[in-house]
Amino acid sequence: MQAQAEAPAYRVAIDGAGGLTSFLNDNLDISRRQSSTELSEDEVQRLVGIAPQQIRSLLATEGYFSSTVKHELDRESSPWVARFTVVLGPRTLVESVTITFKGDILAAHPQRVERLKQRWLLQAGGIFQQKAWDDAKSDLLKALLIRDYPTAAITQSSARIEPDTATAVLTVEVDSGPGFTFGELQIEGLQRYQRSMIDELNPIKPGEPYSQEKLNELQARVQNTGYFKSVFATVEMDASKPVAVPIRLDLTENERKRLSLGVGFSTDSGARGQIKWLDRNFLDRNWRLESNLRIDRDTRVIGSDVYLQPISNGWRPSVGAHYEYTNSAGEINNKLLSSARLTSPDTNDEKVWALSFYADRQRIGEDFSNNREALIGSFIYTRRRVNNLILPSRGYVASIELGAGPAGVINKKSLARVVGRATYLSPYYDKRWQAVLRGQVGQVFGADRTTVPGDLLFRTGGDQTVRGYSYNTLGVAQNGAIVGGTVTAVVSAELVYRITPEWGAALFTDAGNAADSWSDFKLKQGSGVGARWRSPIGQVNLDLAYGHETKEPRLHFSIGYGF
Repeated sequence: MQAQAEAPAYRVAIDGAGGLTSFLNDNLDISRRQSSTELSEDEVQRLVGIAPQQIRSLLATEGYFSSTVKHELDRESSPWVARFTVVLGPRTLVESVTITFKGDILAAHPQRVERLKQRWLLQAGGIFQQKAWDDAKSDLLKALLIRDYPTAAITQSSARIEPDTATAVLTVEVDSGPGFTFGELQIEGLQRYQRSMIDELNPIKPGEPYSQEKLNELQARVQNTGYFKSVFATVEMDASKPVAVPIRLDLTENERKRLSLGVGFSTDSGARGQIKWLDRNFLDRNWRLESNLRIDRDTRVIGSDVYLQPISNGWRPSVGAHYEYTNSAGEINNKLLSSARLTSPDTNDEKVWALSFYADRQRIGEDFSNNREALIGSFIYTRRRVNNLILPSRGYVASIELGAGPAGVINKKSLARVVGRATYLSPYYDKRWQAVLRGQVGQVFGADRTTVPGDLLFRTGGDQTVRGYSYNTLGVAQNGAIVGGTVTAVVSAELVYRITPEWGAALFTDAGNAADSWSDFKLKQGSGVGARWRSPIGQVNLDLAYGHETKEPRLHFSIGYGF
């Protein structure tokens, strides 16, 4: 039996393609199979032979329709060299664009027709690329589908390429179809809870023009109540029946009551045990009661929140009360928080109005104790622009918190509080590299830390703030302990290299601190390396950081991003 010949080793060399070389290498069969050990000599020759046509086809998608390619296989080199010499030729430009419409939009919205033509992405004079051509048609159609015309279609499109003049003539014909309007809301799957709750949340009035945004808003409002496992809002797209189309809302209800037990661990707080009790029909009023008991190395928390039924504009009122014991960085606090909140229905642009009462008893060692109280009204605005709220890979989250409380029966001094936070996840560069940037700045005005409860002051350090330091150990030194200050700032920059879609490596540097005033403020830095795993429950981070102030390394473990 004749032994199989060893697969010939070769490399690919592409000359003349300029900045498109890596694009060609990523997509050519002969480049992708370089590491294969199962290729025969005949198969290598076949791959070399078909590569010129593949190169010309790939270049055409980038606007080069008259490119030429010469090829050779140098067997004298070791390894062999498959060389391709490319002459790109002129890049094709768009000579003209003709977009015609038919359907109800012509009579109902003539100005909208003109706006759609003006917003067409691939205008005359631009470089013709296949992706740009596809994206322009997709965006044009999407602008109709999401509002008024859900059965719109592109009935004809062509891109006539003239290689001699390196020009493209584009024509598109769009049929809007009839304009749709919403009808009554039909609900399927509602058994445990009252329909009136959903009717109050519904932002759509019968007779309104069709809007995918309004459907999404209805679905999100109902989903965010916490009463349902799944919510789907749809309408039937029948072009022969476009008027008063019923809205179908399919629901899968959550159970009314649930007891949850959990354990966890983080390097900030050590091992953690937790008990949660949930009642979605508290006092038989469709109110949602969430009670929580959590114990870890330094903290004891017990408390409850009651979420009332949303009011007519979708805003959700809630009230809560919590007791917390903390022992952190030499400071012991017994804290009480009670609050009333009103939260907007839109999680992408979330607004929260709150009135909160804070009280704590601060102790440091055996000799110092202090009682502090505050009544403060606040407004928090959070803007979320991420591709996935649970497992984001790009986008940003930014928030601003404004609070104030006048001097009086509870507040010893008038106070104001401002906190800004932001986290940015960049798109991936070259499909591998990503930047993660974080920042926070905050200040308490008017009162000082002797009269302001600890939850309104600032400390930092730990897994999600300044790595390289223990949790909340950056702040104001007092009697051998670290306590909260009235000003804070934190900045962080991280570069992640994605090894596989699930695993990555990170290089980072953080800096931050808290102090009694900006004149006393001094940034403390931590830097290090880490591992990243995109798990089903969120991003898992394992970091080894060096504290530049302590000159000691520290291991950090966390899940998710510090939003």
